[in-house]
Amino acid sequence: MGRPERIRRRPILSVLPKLSVYALVVAAVVAFVKYQFLASREVSVAEVEARTVGAEVQGTGTVTTKVLPRVGTKITGRVERVLVDEGDVVRPGDLIAVLEDADLRHQVDRAKARLEAAKASARQTKQTWDRMRAIVARGAASHDELDVAEEKYRVAESMVRVEEAEVRYHEFKLSETKVTSSVSGVVTRRWVDPGDAVVSGQPVVTVADTGTVWVAANVDQRFAGKVRKGQPATVVLRGRPDTPFRGEVARVNPQADPVTEELLVEVAFPLPPEEFRSGQWAEVYIEVGTASNALVVPKAAVLPFGNDRFVFVAGPDGTVRRVKVTPGATSPRLPVVAVAGELKAGDRVVLKPVGLKDGEAVRVLPSPPKP
Repeated sequence: MGRPERIRRRPILSVLPKLSVYALVVAAVVAFVKYQFLASREVSVAEVEARTVGAEVQGTGTVTTKVLPRVGTKITGRVERVLVDEGDVVRPGDLIAVLEDADLRHQVDRAKARLEAAKASARQTKQTWDRMRAIVARGAASHDELDVAEEKYRVAESMVRVEEAEVRYHEFKLSETKVTSSVSGVVTRRWVDPGDAVVSGQPVVTVADTGTVWVAANVDQRFAGKVRKGQPATVVLRGRPDTPFRGEVARVNPQADPVTEELLVEVAFPLPPEEFRSGQWAEVYIEVGTASNALVVPKAAVLPFGNDRFVFVAGPDGTVRRVKVTPGATSPRLPVVAVAGELKAGDRVVLKPVGLKDGEAVRVLPSPPKP
């Protein structure tokens, strides 16, 4: 029989490095699982405050005016000069444009010449009538001749009045070559240029009457019962967020748009004429109420779930409590909202509580110092 084969055994020290690696991997996995699933979630909190908060409804629309008259010509002619341009501020009586007036000036001159001739004829017939009265007084002429002389004088006097009216008429037509503004406002459009032929009634410029400026804003019809005429409002023009204007609701359209489900609300506000831009976009914030001594929380703390709203209150034991709340007064411009529920001032509510569960353990991060 042969000698039995010797079994070769690997030294135990040679496998220790691999066991160490496996142990480290297992420890890392355990630590990761513990961190991911067993460690407390870090959360930021904010205190519930009791204070007054205003309720505002937001709307978006464009700037316009109550009156946008087109200033036009009263006669047919050709434009000689246009003295204003788009963006210029005008007032009642300001000269807008001038039409060619050579023909009308000639007509005025002819009318005046006819008036002078009529006056001369009236003076002559008056002298004849005066002489005839003296002759009749001496008995050298009949009363019939005197009546004829008087009638000629009366006719001549009438012709003077007719020619005076003709002069006034032609002078008036001459004045109509000057187109003037009837309102105060801003020129929003110029329709003609020098040399253009125009007819009676044709517009020369459009002037926005800035005496009444408003925003025709579209408001969600859910707030139809809250918005009323006379309520104060704030207007923020697009591109000028740091310069709000105070105004008020001037009109609420009684009919909502069934397609957009919006209500047209006109908010009037004062605006200097030189700052008016017709059609400029603006946002309005209508003050519809105030909540006094209300419990206020950041909007970021309110979590919607179906038709309900919840906040998570961080307790002293390191767990959170889910509380159902009813949102109240707020404004799109504010980061907070008034709520009603089982809360009290000083409670700490979790910000951005997505994924939290009632009773879950959390670790509250230090709050940043208030400015």
